[in-house]
Amino acid sequence: MTTKFRFILFGLLAFQSAVAQKQQVLDTLNEGDLTLEQLMNIPITSASKKKETLFDAPLSSYTITHSDIQNSGATTIMEALRLSPGLVVRQLSNGEYDIHIRGMENLQRTNGTFLKENTTTLVMIDNRPVFNHGLGGTYWESLPISINDVDRIEIVRGPSSPLFGPNAVTGVINIITRRMGEAKTIATGNLAGGSYSTLVANASVGKKLGDKFDLIVSGNYQNRDRFDNTLYNSSNGTYQPLSSFVSDPTLAALQFPNPNRSLNKYGVNSYLTFKPSDGVSFDLTLNQQASTYQRPFINSHFDYSSTNTSSANLAATIHKLKVRTSYMGGHNYDLRYQLPWGEYDYSVFDATGEYDIKVGDKNTITPGVSYLTTTFDDTKYSNLAATPVPAVGYLNAKRSINTVSAFLRSDWHLSDNWRFIAAFRADKFSVPDQTYFAYEFASTYKINSSNLVRFAVTRSNSGSFIGYNYLNIGGQQIGNTNLKIFTLSTQEIGYRVKANEKLQIDVDGFVQTAENIVALLQNQTNQQFGNIPTTATQVGGTLSINFVPNEKIQFKPFITVQSTQTKNLPSLYINPTFAQSIGMPLSYSNSKDLYTPGSYGGFYFNYKPVSKFSINLNSYFFSHQTNYDGSYDANNPSANPAQYAQGQISGKCLINARLAYELTKGLNVYVTGRNIFNSNSREFLGADPIYSMFLGGLNYKLN
Repeated sequence: MTTKFRFILFGLLAFQSAVAQKQQVLDTLNEGDLTLEQLMNIPITSASKKKETLFDAPLSSYTITHSDIQNSGATTIMEALRLSPGLVVRQLSNGEYDIHIRGMENLQRTNGTFLKENTTTLVMIDNRPVFNHGLGGTYWESLPISINDVDRIEIVRGPSSPLFGPNAVTGVINIITRRMGEAKTIATGNLAGGSYSTLVANASVGKKLGDKFDLIVSGNYQNRDRFDNTLYNSSNGTYQPLSSFVSDPTLAALQFPNPNRSLNKYGVNSYLTFKPSDGVSFDLTLNQQASTYQRPFINSHFDYSSTNTSSANLAATIHKLKVRTSYMGGHNYDLRYQLPWGEYDYSVFDATGEYDIKVGDKNTITPGVSYLTTTFDDTKYSNLAATPVPAVGYLNAKRSINTVSAFLRSDWHLSDNWRFIAAFRADKFSVPDQTYFAYEFASTYKINSSNLVRFAVTRSNSGSFIGYNYLNIGGQQIGNTNLKIFTLSTQEIGYRVKANEKLQIDVDGFVQTAENIVALLQNQTNQQFGNIPTTATQVGGTLSINFVPNEKIQFKPFITVQSTQTKNLPSLYINPTFAQSIGMPLSYSNSKDLYTPGSYGGFYFNYKPVSKFSINLNSYFFSHQTNYDGSYDANNPSANPAQYAQGQISGKCLINARLAYELTKGLNVYVTGRNIFNSNSREFLGADPIYSMFLGGLNYKLN
């Protein structure tokens, strides 16, 4: 019996046992049980590291609740992020997504697919970063949790490094997992299947072990096939079968073990909470996951990859002292299509501690320190004599980067209506040997109980990445330990109004500027990462509405409109010193960056006409955009017209629907349609066309 099927069997047996106990479960954000007032005051902690309502949050922020996710029919955390304003979410294939907060990615435009995807948004699970320290960004496929584990997802739009550390450059996505609360026993389960061999299963059981211990165990499994069976050829701008790329069947089987697969993964999680006394708690989370998947990577066509990770996170609160430490170890295949094979082992350890100092009744000052070390090692997998394909590593070495940080934040209530937050952080990197400073000043003023204005000025920096510093692919592509680290500065103003007890409106405007952009530059004999003089300025605004006319209906539309301009964009990606030595002139231009759509948004509409039946419609749209690629000449589109044509991503609007009926208490049967009108254009260069999907399933929640 394989590990996968042992895991499924264990989960089903545990689920059946818990159901038999017939205890109650408390879902803190189950919208079916919340009053109108509670629906208008969903909580968030990530905006200021204090529990508050979305209305009072000092930054542009949003909370997606567990019930939002379930009602919408979203089958992954990534898809559920389309329910939040301010997020660019593009689907690559079945279950595969590229996700950005406001964009500000691929500003250099022509450096390969891995620089197109999000490298500057910090994703966390219960405040634990799950960031890729190789080249930046998030391997969404490697998240060990599923939608069943999620209590809520908190999104903070805008630089947040002063609060959460490096890599929270464009913002934070903090996935908060569920805990027992006041329930003595919980049990949930979900099973769905449908188009393109899609199977989604997840279950969790929890029990109070006496007065002080809570334990939850969960598991999840997904299998998904691709929407298409062709691969993108960037040399001629066409989509071709696998045989056109790999004619040798032996190599094809080695490099693409399952060419039709989009995603296959499982995850197992346990959450142990110990509360020995009031004000003292310990929370231990253990995770294990494994996944194989295909998605566009270096050459804008699909590459077969896999990841296997184990992690542990321990968080402790001892009155005013908060400590968290975590460890993650894993093994990755990043690229199997061609040399080099990006196979490596890696580990990440981090620890952070902070202490709240009370000043008066309402004010606090919080100093803290943190430490992070990450190590990548591909020495075991670099073998030029390997057959049938020689293995040339990314690093051909074992490399580490350490970061020591200190931070200070303060939260002041200058009056009953006026609040001011200041935060500072210093990050000292071992490589490059530099210290970067981040800051945040945010203020809110309540005109009255129904009107709030806010303003924020923030500056954040990314982390230091192993690949950018230590890349060494046969001496042909190399890293640079003297890079300046990417930074983003933002000015933001916002206004929230509770028009009445049923309608809330949130609007914000922002201006942000990016500096220290990195690109691969051509030298005399190789390519090396280097900074280019390009800067980018983005101006935009977001409008979101929460309308709850009665207990049966909730309607939440949202839209973001923005524009990005780049300055001093080089005509050629070549080291200026090398260009000068060979007499090659370099020119620089200013232009509008079209990689991020100029407008995007959607809506969420939930209707429950009777207690047992619910209808949900949700939508996501984005306008036209251009996916720049390594073969794209921004100054001369006619140089490669086929690539230019494929890089034009048409605007589209997706409509999703879910119908659910409660067969008996806690047991629901449902059908869901994703992209029901089959808006099947590609959403990303080199990715699959996105077709309609239909699934049916059962969901159980012990109430």
